[in-house]
Amino acid sequence: MKSVKVGNRAIGPGEDIFIIAEIGLNHNQNLNMALELIEVAALSGCSAAKFQNFTADQVYVNDPRTGDYILMGQTIPIYALHKNLEMPLEWIPILKSKCTSLGIEFFSAPIGLASLKSLVQNDLKLIKVSSYECTNLPFLEQVASNRIPTILSTGACTLKEVEAAVAIFELADCPVVLLHCLTKYPSEMSLANLSVMNTLRSAFDVPVGFSDNGFVNNSGQIDYLDIPLEAAKSGADAFEIHITLDRNLPGPDHGFATEPNELIEMVRNIKEVRNTLIQKKGYSFEFNSVLQGTARKRTLPEELYVRNFAFKCLFAAEDISPGERTTPEKISVLRPGEGTRGIEPEFYSLVSNHGHARKYIRKNDPITWDSIL
Repeated sequence: MKSVKVGNRAIGPGEDIFIIAEIGLNHNQNLNMALELIEVAALSGCSAAKFQNFTADQVYVNDPRTGDYILMGQTIPIYALHKNLEMPLEWIPILKSKCTSLGIEFFSAPIGLASLKSLVQNDLKLIKVSSYECTNLPFLEQVASNRIPTILSTGACTLKEVEAAVAIFELADCPVVLLHCLTKYPSEMSLANLSVMNTLRSAFDVPVGFSDNGFVNNSGQIDYLDIPLEAAKSGADAFEIHITLDRNLPGPDHGFATEPNELIEMVRNIKEVRNTLIQKKGYSFEFNSVLQGTARKRTLPEELYVRNFAFKCLFAAEDISPGERTTPEKISVLRPGEGTRGIEPEFYSLVSNHGHARKYIRKNDPITWDSIL
């Protein structure tokens, strides 16, 4: 297995664990907060700080049918939520410069081609693709075509879907790292199924790791040690965790993120585990069978809500009259929210090259098999 080079670092067997501070949306559209979180990431010993960049129009349909998002016990209008969390494009060089000055890597998870282009133009050394885009094969082709090392999360995906995604990166000769994760925020510890990392490693022969989207321990607190330590013991080449200045801050992701003092302790401990594995060849830790769980890579029942809500599908970008071709400019690939799902993105080329509207399809309507010829 080859390691994946990222700037002056590498991700893979025998390398230091690549620790990602997922700042994501937790900047609350405040540049000073974003910069402070980068400082937290660097001072704690993380390898990189990661953000998300998008415009709401690239994510969800701007339609009442999209509905609300239930997260951490709150009901939030989904389009408005994302509109209020957009990261200004002019931040990208500022955040990158800040990371460079502190000796860590800056990267981001783009949603949509415009967001991807903005990262490529800023000469990033690493790209992240979220689980929600893992089945969006046309988007993966665009990502892979830039041949920038890419970290791909695989939450809620089947092994077959991961295989289709990895094949795109292999064909483009684009290095890829796979992260196992769970798309439930936060989750019960028993659903971590860390053994899946070994399945991904064996199936695809690429560096693997774990993306921690928040777990609640037996005391009802957000875990910041047990899951990270178990992942490191299992040989995770990379580990990603959401961070915040304070879990009580407003916003959808603060409540299950790790606070600064916790992050320092977590990083120190998982680095010690990783160093032991590197220095003592053949050494094996005692594993927690509950956290290891099953090695079967599948969509868990607990992930179905988010999968149906947030995995992309095909929508009409404009009104399409009966008999009209469903050409690329008439198709958008978006998350349906609580609305009806359209055709899966894997069929984008078929629909855009050969489809005709069977009936009138209004802008923002899902494109379904019964609506096209």
